[in-house]
Amino acid sequence: MLFIVYDKNTYKVKNVVTALKKEDISIKENESIFYNGNIKDYSQTDIRSYNEDGTVKSLEQQLKEKIITLEENQIIKDNQVYTLDKNYEDDYIIMIEKELEKLDERQKIVTTENGEKYITQKTYEELFKENLITAEEYNQYVIQIRQGQYQTNLDGERAELLESVLSNLASQNLLTEEQKSQLESLQTKRQEIKQEYPK
Repeated sequence: MLFIVYDKNTYKVKNVVTALKKEDISIKENESIFYNGNIKDYSQTDIRSYNEDGTVKSLEQQLKEKIITLEENQIIKDNQVYTLDKNYEDDYIIMIEKELEKLDERQKIVTTENGEKYITQKTYEELFKENLITAEEYNQYVIQIRQGQYQTNLDGERAELLESVLSNLASQNLLTEEQKSQLESLQTKRQEIKQEYPK
């Protein structure tokens, strides 16, 4: 049979001894003997890690009962002690939440509908509201967005309208020769683009 010899004061396992009976084992004054025929895992270093039925308590239970302690950068993951690594985003987020690391003030943690978290850049609006950019920087950003929207949504329609108006004026002989020449050049270029990128 296997018996566990442990320190009565610290509960630390000193040795696992094979003997026929408990009385055959000699121990020191500060030691005691633990036996449970159901124990299959003799790797524990603290006698308190074992349940009465001989099974090993989960790490979460051991932590709760203060049998084990974790370093600041450690967590229990998949019933193992896991050391967080800030080079992995999931770990880095946990470290930020535990206040072991500081998130860049221009970034934020976003939680998806299914509970997953990731780090992303704050929007310009958020940066402005938090005084991380000046009003001038924010306004410059808004101008760029507007210009992009104008180009995407208005330039084509404006060009068609202008061409229609100019063609109408040209048909009424209300344009100078130079203006007519420029209009023809624009129409030619427009046709070339349409031929190069057909629908």
